[in-house]
Amino acid sequence: MAKSKKIRKEKLSIYLARDGGKSDSEIIKLENAKPPIELDLPETESSLLYIKKQPPKSVTPWTKLFTSDGQVDASQFGMSSNVGAVFVVRISGATFILSFGTGFHLLKSEAIERDFGLKVTLNSVDPDKLRSLDKASYDHNPLNSRTQSSVDVDVFNLHLDSEMEMLYAVTGASLVEEFGSHVTGRDALTIAVEAKLTDLPKILSESIRRYRSKLPAKFSWVENINRVRDLDEIDILDMELDQYLVDEKHDNFWLGEPEIIDWESQIGYSFDMYQRTPRYVILSFDDYLNYLNGTVPTVEMMKSNVIHVNNSEYQSVKSWPVYRCLYAEIKFGSDHYILRNGVWYKINCDFVTAVDEYLKDLDIHPFKFPLYTQDREEDYNEHVFNTESNFCLMDKNNIKIGGPYDKLEHCDLIRNGNEFIHVKFYRSSSTLSHLFSQGFVAAEAFVKDSWYREQLNPKLPTSIKLSDPKARPNPSNYNIVYAIATEKKIPNDLPFFSKVTLKNSLKTLRALDYGVSLAKIDVCPILLKKKKYKPRKN
Repeated sequence: MAKSKKIRKEKLSIYLARDGGKSDSEIIKLENAKPPIELDLPETESSLLYIKKQPPKSVTPWTKLFTSDGQVDASQFGMSSNVGAVFVVRISGATFILSFGTGFHLLKSEAIERDFGLKVTLNSVDPDKLRSLDKASYDHNPLNSRTQSSVDVDVFNLHLDSEMEMLYAVTGASLVEEFGSHVTGRDALTIAVEAKLTDLPKILSESIRRYRSKLPAKFSWVENINRVRDLDEIDILDMELDQYLVDEKHDNFWLGEPEIIDWESQIGYSFDMYQRTPRYVILSFDDYLNYLNGTVPTVEMMKSNVIHVNNSEYQSVKSWPVYRCLYAEIKFGSDHYILRNGVWYKINCDFVTAVDEYLKDLDIHPFKFPLYTQDREEDYNEHVFNTESNFCLMDKNNIKIGGPYDKLEHCDLIRNGNEFIHVKFYRSSSTLSHLFSQGFVAAEAFVKDSWYREQLNPKLPTSIKLSDPKARPNPSNYNIVYAIATEKKIPNDLPFFSKVTLKNSLKTLRALDYGVSLAKIDVCPILLKKKKYKPRKN
C-alpha cells in the first residue's frame, strides 16, 4: 500500500495593508526587490511575488579572527546570503503581504495595519487555552514583559491585569481549521499549516473575516486602552493638540515629572539654564506659557524646549523635553485620547465612564487639613503634627521589606490612632499612581504580614502600639486616607491613569474591609507662583 505524500507544514507571517487601495510601491520597498512574478491564484484579484535582491555573498565578519593570519581558509566557513520574499495578494477588498525568510525587510512599516494579527488571534483562539502573551503596563514605570506557560491556560493565569496592562501579542490553541493547531498574533498573524499555494485564498479570506468581527466578551477589555502606534494617527493627534493650544483649551493639560525623582536633592525646575532664569518650585503649564512670553506653543516647540531639574548649586541634574512632561487629555471625534510621557493612548469611552462611575461614591474625608504652604511634603507633615491634635508623625519611618518597594513607608501621618494618612502634593499622574499603589501595599502588609507588624510596632507612638503584633488586626477598625494637595476637584479632575490606579487600590482595600477616603488639601496660591533665582556672582 503506497504511503500518501505528507504536505509540508509552512510557517506563514501574514500582514494586512492599512489601505487596500495603495499600490505595491507604497507598501513595499520595490527598489530592494527583483521584478515581480505574477502567479495564478484562484479567487484573488492579483498575486505578485517579490523576491528580495541578493547582496553579494560574504563571509561572516567574526570569522576574520581566525582567517586574518592565513591559518584558516575562509572557504571553510562557507558563504552567507539572506534569502527573502514577500507575496502581495489582493482579495476580498484587502491587500495582504505574506513575508518569507528575510522578506520582512521589504515592508514599509507605516503601510502595515497595526495589531491586525492580535485581533485575528483573539477571534480565533480558545480563551482557556493560551500559551503566552506579551503585555505592557502604563503605570508610573512603563514595563514590557512576556508571560508563558508550558500548558494551555486561561488568560488571567498568565498574570495579566486587564485594567493596568495592555495586551499586544498572544499565542494560543486555534479554533479555526484553516489556521492549524496554534496561532500567534501581533501586527502579523503567524501560523504553521500544511498548505499548498492554492490554499492561501481560503486562509486569507478567513483572516480578514475574523479581523472584521467583534471581539468575544472574554477579550472585550483588550480595547479599553490602546497605545496609538500608527504614525499617521500620531501626527493627526499632535495636530489636534496644536489646535487645542491655539484655542487655549488648557483645562486638561498638566506639566509633571515623567518619572519618579528625589525631590529632596533639587530646588526646582527651569526652562533654560541662564543665571536670571526663574527656578519654579512646582511644575506648571501656566509657568511654561509665561516663559514663552505670548508665543503659542506647538508640539514641535515642546519637543525641542527642555525642562531642567536644578540642584542646590543651580546646576541641571536631569532634563526632559516639555512634550514628554506634558499630560494632556483631549477628545478627537467621539474618541478620548491621553498623552502621557510622550506617548498617545486611545481610551474606550465606556471604560472612562465605568472608572468615573466607580469613584462616584468614594468618601471625602471630613477633616479640614491645614493649608499647604511648604516646599517639601515632609515639612508639611511636621507642620500638621505640631499644630493639630490627635496626629502622630510617621513620615520617613521606613520599613525594609525587600521586593519592589524595598523601603516601605507605612503612612505619613496617623490620626486618632486608626487613620493611616498618605499625603502627596499633586505633581503628575506618576506621583499619584505611586501614592495609591504604596498606600495599598502598606495596608495589605499591615493585615497579612505579622513580620511587617513586628517591624512597624516599635515605630508607632506608645498610645497606639499593637498589644500583640502577631495577631491579625481587624481592618474594619482602620481607615486609609489619601490626602492630595491640589487646586483641582478630586477625584473628578484627577488624571485618568491616576483614577484607574485609585480605582484598583480602592477595590482591593474594600475587599480587605478597610475604610477608604480621599482628602483635598488646599494649596497656598503663593506657593504655586513661588520662584527662586540663582544668586549673582560678585
